[in-house]
Formats: sequence, C-alpha cells, structure tokens
Amino acid sequence: MLIQSLRAEWWSWLGRRDAKNGDYQSALACFQRVLLSFPDSAYAYSNIGYCHSGLRHYEEAVKAYDRALQARPDYAYAHAELGRMLVFLRRPQQAIEELNRAFRIDPKLKSKADYQLVLASALARLGHTDQALETYKDATRLDSCSAEAHFGVGWALYKLERHQEAEQPLRTAIKLNPEHGDAHYHLGLVFYQLGNTGGAREALEQCIRLKPGFPEAQYCLGLVYYQENRFNEAVAAYLEAIRLRPNYSEAYYNLALAYEDLQRDEDARDAYNRAVSLSPDDFMALGNLGVLLARKGKYEDAIPIWKRVIELKPDDPTVRVSLGWALGQTGRFREALHAYETVLELVPDFAPAYYNIGLFHWHLREYQQSIEAEKKALAIDPEKAESYCVLGLSLAALGQHERALEAYEHSLRLKPDLPETWHNLGELYTDMGRYGDAIRSFEKTLQLRPGHPETHHSLGEVYLKSGNAAAALEQCELLRGRDNDKERDLREQIVQSQSGRS
Repeated sequence: MLIQSLRAEWWSWLGRRDAKNGDYQSALACFQRVLLSFPDSAYAYSNIGYCHSGLRHYEEAVKAYDRALQARPDYAYAHAELGRMLVFLRRPQQAIEELNRAFRIDPKLKSKADYQLVLASALARLGHTDQALETYKDATRLDSCSAEAHFGVGWALYKLERHQEAEQPLRTAIKLNPEHGDAHYHLGLVFYQLGNTGGAREALEQCIRLKPGFPEAQYCLGLVYYQENRFNEAVAAYLEAIRLRPNYSEAYYNLALAYEDLQRDEDARDAYNRAVSLSPDDFMALGNLGVLLARKGKYEDAIPIWKRVIELKPDDPTVRVSLGWALGQTGRFREALHAYETVLELVPDFAPAYYNIGLFHWHLREYQQSIEAEKKALAIDPEKAESYCVLGLSLAALGQHERALEAYEHSLRLKPDLPETWHNLGELYTDMGRYGDAIRSFEKTLQLRPGHPETHHSLGEVYLKSGNAAAALEQCELLRGRDNDKERDLREQIVQSQSGRS
C-alpha cells in the first residue's frame, strides 16, 4: 500500500507540474496513472476534469467531475468546477445548482471572484441580466484587478441599455487587459449608441486587430461607417462579415442599404434577396426590396412582396399604402381601391387614402364616387391641392366645366407648380373651346415637366384645333423618340386635318 501511495503521489506531482505548464495532455495521462492505484480517487478524477477543461473537452470534464462526486459527494471544488463546465455547455440552470451546492458545502468558495464570474455568466445566459450585473459587481469587489469582472459589469450595463454607465467598466477592463477583444467590441457598441462614431470606429478596429475572425465586429464597424456616410467602407466591412459568416442575414440587409446609397440598385436588390432567403420573415428587408423594385418600375414584382409584408405586419398601414399605389400603377384599380379601404380601417382619418380612392374611382369612371372620396380627403386636409385636381377631373368628366374650373383654380392657389393640375386645366380649356388658355396651360405644364409626352400630344391637338398645323407638327417632332404611339396618332390627325381641307 505504501508503494502504491508513493507511486500515486509521484504521478500526481508530475500531473500538477504538467498542468501548470499547460501540457494538459501529459497531465491527463499522469492522473490516469493515479487511478491505476486508487480507482475511486475523487482527487484524481477532479484533476482529470481540470485537464479536460484545459483541452476544452467539456463533456469529458463533466464526466470526470461526476465520477469525483460519486466518490465524494461533499467535494465542494468538484461541484464548483462542474458548474463552470455546465456554463460552457450552455446548461446554465444546472450550473447555478452546482455552484450553490459548492457554496453551501464550503462558504469560502463564494468569496472567490472566479466562481462569482461563473455564476454571473450562468445568470446572464438565463437572461437574468440584473442579477448578473450585481454578481459581476461582487466579483470586482473581490478582485479589483479582474479584467473579466469589470468587463462583465460593462457588458451587463450595455445589455440593460445603461450605455453611459457601461463605458467606464469597459475602459477599466481594457486598462487591466489591453488584449481583451470583447471589451473593445462592447466599448465600440457603447460609443455607437452614444453617437460617438469616432470612438466606436477606433474601438471596433482595435477589436478586429485582436480578433480578426469576429464577424459581429466587422458588421458593427459597417454600421459605424454607414453612420458616417462612408458607404464604400461600410460595404467592405459588411462583405467581410459575410465572408466570415456566410448566412449573416443582418449583414446582407445593411449591405443592401449601403448599396442603395451608392446607387448600386442591382447589387442592393441581390443583397435584399439574399437577406430574405436567409430570413423569410424579415419584413424590413422585404419592405425595402418592394420599395426598390417599385422605384425601378417593377411594380408586378413588388406587389407579392408587399402582400407578404402585410401578412407579417397586418396592423401596419404604410405597407398597405405602398401596395395600393403599386396596384394603381399597374392598372389594377379595383384591387388598389380595396388596399386603400383597408388602410382606412386602420387609420380612419388618413387623407391620402381618400385621395387615392378618389383617383382610382376616376380611373374606373365612377365619377360621383370619386367626388365623394375627394371631398372626404379635403374635409380632413383642406390644403391638399392634389385632391382638388382629381375633383376637377371628375367634375369635368360629368360635364360640369365651371365647377371643374373652380376646383383646378383652387388647386393652383394651394400649389402653383403642380404640373398635373396645369395639364388637366389645359384639357378642360380645350373641351370648353378656349384654345388660347389651353395652349398657355400646356406650355406651363411643359415648363414644370419638360418633355412629358402626354402634354406634347395634347398641345399638338389644341394647336391643330386652333388651325396651327405647323405648331402641331413641331409637337409631333418633339414626340419622336419619346412616345412613338402618341407621335403616330398626332401625325395621323395632322394628315387627316390637311386632307380634309384639300
């Protein structure tokens, strides 16, 4: 027995020496030799657990500490270290239970900053950030030189959105350990939230120097560059984050935003599509993709996207407005009406919805309903020039020319440079036989909206009606290359007019 004890003591000494030097594999072999002499040695099993922990073999470490506790259930150190391993394995509730057992068996362990840090980490993983903060603070009181404890305080304050308070403990952690990449990272986040983009950029760049494979730091650096309007650098940072984490949907979304600011719409569309493929319920990416497609005139592509957003956010009226507008642009006026009617169910006093409902009723030749809708819009917003413009259209269609003229004049008093009203006024004057007034109205329209094909066509027609075929022909030439159908129609009218005179 004496020889066995001496042999075990020798292997234990070798194991402690190798473990101290960081040679956990050799130390592990030494403590396994101890078990040959003493198969139920809680001491040997706990050291085997420690070696596995050093090798980051956490499951094996848990098994070793369990064996130690089978041999010696009141082994406080083994309970505490088992708690540490369970935190690494993301089993925080069990970790807290083991730590509390250790503290009950040996209250002195509760005074060790290292175990307070383990407890705080477990509380943090459970989302008990307030309790974690107090536990991290306990750790700093027990060991004021612990960078990890000060970092924990800063981290918890950041998570609790107490950003100004978080700055100092994070700075302290960095002062104690300048190589603490996570402290630099969170200090960058704190500065970003406080609007200090310069400080955020410096902290995040330092984090990336220390942890070059950290995708979140690259992503946040992209946010900072974007905030500083440095869009090309933001793109580079987001792309690096995506290289490090290929399925980083948030990075794709923000990459798309940066591309849009650089007017790289095709790249933005691809980035939004990628974000949506990774996160199909990301209504922000879907909504922005719909806006981008609509801006490019791809309304048919935008419509199903906005319908999907409405499924995700049924109480958001803004998306329904976008859907109604796109449906109107594609001539699906009845569907557009329905979309705006659902907007009014959510926001009953929304004047733009009544305005668009009136516009779509006009397109559908439902003039009285159009008038009623525009009157409701004007009851809510009497200064809406566009509503008076549509009101004039419907009144004119019903042959009420004088009332239509009043509506147009009211529209122009509110917004003198509204080209649609000037054009419609020109059409009304044409119908009333006031060709000189019509010509002046169309010319004003073209000053406000140069090259507009419909106005050139209407101006050509009124010139023709007033007997000025040469001026009509000039408008025909101006339509060349802008709208071939309108050019052909106007040219045919000129030819017919001349042949009729001959």
